[in-house]
Amino acid sequence: MTLSIILFLTAVSLIASAAALPGEAGLRRLGLPTRWVWAAAMAAGPVLLGTAALPALAARLPGSGSPLLPAVIVDLGGLAVGGGSGGVPPWFPLLEAAAPWLWGAASLSVVVFLLRGSRTLRRERGTWRPHTLQGHPVLVSPDRGPAVAGFLHAWIVLPEWSLSLPAEELRMVLIHEEEHLRAGDSRLLAVGLALAGMMPWNPLAWWQLRRLRTAMEVDCDARVLARSPDRHAYGTALLSVAAHLTELPLALPAFSESARALQTRILAMTRKTTPWTYPSAALLLALAALAGAQACGVDNPIVDPEATETSAPTPDASVVTAKDVSSGPTFTPFTVAPSVLNRDEVVAALNAEYPPLLRDAGVGGRVRVYFLIDENGMVQDRRIDTTSGHQALDDAALRVARAYRFSPAKDSEGVPVPVWVSFAITFQVK
Repeated sequence: MTLSIILFLTAVSLIASAAALPGEAGLRRLGLPTRWVWAAAMAAGPVLLGTAALPALAARLPGSGSPLLPAVIVDLGGLAVGGGSGGVPPWFPLLEAAAPWLWGAASLSVVVFLLRGSRTLRRERGTWRPHTLQGHPVLVSPDRGPAVAGFLHAWIVLPEWSLSLPAEELRMVLIHEEEHLRAGDSRLLAVGLALAGMMPWNPLAWWQLRRLRTAMEVDCDARVLARSPDRHAYGTALLSVAAHLTELPLALPAFSESARALQTRILAMTRKTTPWTYPSAALLLALAALAGAQACGVDNPIVDPEATETSAPTPDASVVTAKDVSSGPTFTPFTVAPSVLNRDEVVAALNAEYPPLLRDAGVGGRVRVYFLIDENGMVQDRRIDTTSGHQALDDAALRVARAYRFSPAKDSEGVPVPVWVSFAITFQVK
């Protein structure tokens, strides 16, 4: 299950990144903010995962529905499917078992790192002197900044050497940090760090975080130039600050960062509008929307099978029909049990639906499935009775269940009756 979630989040991150790149380029051509594109790309995987998990969790809350009475468990000679090991290393199942612990340990390491950084920042802040500069309250540190720090109540920190900058350059630095404060960029960056910390094994998440930081600076540059449109003075200030920096701030929105980010910012500030600017922006945004929509098509490992499974139409009947017992698995009396009529087709479906990743890894499982079989032997509903412990196998079992055809159950008078039955579908490697 954990490996399935990791694969899902990685796939969504890849698709979201592929959508964010043209989306960012299109918005930048239009002079619009781009940081939200990368924030959305980072949130896409966890949001899709969470929205799929909520219905399943809600269904398990007390009072969310009537308790189900047990269905009749019928031995239908449970069918199994096998497959080769595919040369998978013997340690692969061990990795699957260890994955949740490794994930938790990695996330905990990120949390510890961030807490240590926060503690360092708080300790250093106690030694910084408050100062009012050109009407702006700031803290002056020996070497931190220029940057904005703080989550709920953010503040500006400037390094001591910045006070010796020419007045116009210092004014630009202050306006830049003031714009970070007004936009709440320190809070957005904290959310980005939290999202990356949820997926510490995902290099795409950390790359997206870097793109988010750069996009925040590009957006801030645009806001500064809207207030004070002297590009030459602002560019000079950027280069002056970059020349003095000896280390990056501790996860803070900063006036200047890496050389690559600085290059991106300067190119964004000096971009000129051409006749192709708006058509190319529209094309890029359309491409981003098309690519982003693909993320919704990635198979979600936490989709609730009972919520997504569709039932066949209920046939008309004059006396007793499957509608009478369709609310959920419950006891329904019968004398003659239903039997499988198409075992060969079911075995073929088992082979076709066995998840390749689990088959090749040598991972199997047994799923007990509820079937609602109507008077004609048709399956009207199918639900998980007992899970295999692997969502992918549970989902595969429900897909296999669609292939079953039964002879109808009959009462003591030989009249076909709708019944709920439960039996096992087994996936195993031989």
